[in-house]
Amino acid sequence: MHTLPQLPATSALQAAPARPQCRTALPSGAATWLRTAGAGAAPRRPGQGGFHRRTMLAGGLASSLLLAACGPSAGGSSTSNAVSFSFWGPSFYQEFTSEMVEAFNAAEPDVEVSLQPSEWDGYWDKLATQVAGGTPPDVINMDGKYIAEYSGRDVLADLESLPGLDLSGIDAADLDTGRVDGVLTGLSTGSNAWAVVVNPALFEQAGVELPDDTTWTWDDFRDIAQRLSDSGVATGVSGGASYADLTIFLRQKGEDLWAADGMGCTAESLAEWFQLYLDLQESGATLGAEDAVEDGAVTLEQTAFSTARSAMSWTWTNQLQSVRDGAGTQDITMLRPPSFAGSAEENGLFKKASMYWSIAKASQNSEKAAALVNFLANDPEAQAIQLLNRGVPSNSEAIEAMGDSLTDTDRDVIDFLTAITPELGSAPAVQPMGTADSQNTFTRLLTDVRFGTITPAEAAEQTIAEVNGMVTG
Repeated sequence: MHTLPQLPATSALQAAPARPQCRTALPSGAATWLRTAGAGAAPRRPGQGGFHRRTMLAGGLASSLLLAACGPSAGGSSTSNAVSFSFWGPSFYQEFTSEMVEAFNAAEPDVEVSLQPSEWDGYWDKLATQVAGGTPPDVINMDGKYIAEYSGRDVLADLESLPGLDLSGIDAADLDTGRVDGVLTGLSTGSNAWAVVVNPALFEQAGVELPDDTTWTWDDFRDIAQRLSDSGVATGVSGGASYADLTIFLRQKGEDLWAADGMGCTAESLAEWFQLYLDLQESGATLGAEDAVEDGAVTLEQTAFSTARSAMSWTWTNQLQSVRDGAGTQDITMLRPPSFAGSAEENGLFKKASMYWSIAKASQNSEKAAALVNFLANDPEAQAIQLLNRGVPSNSEAIEAMGDSLTDTDRDVIDFLTAITPELGSAPAVQPMGTADSQNTFTRLLTDVRFGTITPAEAAEQTIAEVNGMVTG
């Protein structure tokens, strides 16, 4: 299953002067909503049954129109009551986030919030320039790929040290995802998990029973995929090959993908993961090398899983509605990943923060910035506006506030995360500074393994050397 590539910034954008509070409605637009590795959930407007077309504005049109309507873009805050708030997302994210800020201003009318929305592609360039210029936004939308880097450079405040930020309703697992070296520098907006998705209709046509996902093993996974392929109904499994299933695989072996100085796994375990995909390919249980590469490049609606050419795949839980829409059926079901031990408690599954709210350590108005973050994370009115678009919050009161706006798919996602939470172990290690491009290395070298140009053992050694070489700081 595809994920939205979140690519690191490659150039810096010039920081602009501070701008006044924006109350102007945001324009809408359309282009392709790229799939992300666990980034925010597929956007859905309140009251809509699903998101039928994942949209992102091409060329930052909405942001440009917003800036034209509301004045110049901002660096840090310029008055004692001003809070600058930077975040990424397509036009719909900008719209509902603006509504959340309007609700905050109704409760805190003395705080002037200046919105700094960006598309993903320009967000990190702009943030890096603001930080380098000494004018970071007060409230920063942060991502797991970069939280270690910004924390390591002492950019982000310790959220537990700020008054006015209530963390009592957020479970420990969610809080731990935002800790770097034990310091809480990012507050999870909501969680996702990496899951197997299956098409029950294809299983039935192939005469293959759905597995018990609390006990199935990797041997079961391979056997089921093989029997599905042998049936002629569909290829057994497609997609996956993400850092997410690699992390799960390694955690089952008592290792982790990351360590402070680079990759945290042995070459032997990494080679086993490459070998898993090669074995599936050679047995016919998954797509051939050329088809797998093509499947990774097409839109969600064109993938083998969406077009009923494969019966199993992988996805983030927050993308379930997009997967169901892409496949044209609401019967698509999520399963826990298989394990070596055949135990849900030992399958290595983890909750990933969709994204984080952080506060700049250099903020001149950290108390009011904390008040804004507290509202975004805890206020029922804010949650009723945001719904699950930034992941599933662990605060039960936040979910209750969403009420009838939740769809059946939303409730399936909530139920899945609720069921797996007691089974989860500690959070995975934080990705070290400089390694944001590592997924491209995993994908490229797995492709080489698929085509037979290198062995799994060679791919493992090369991966570790290459990714460790990315580490900075």
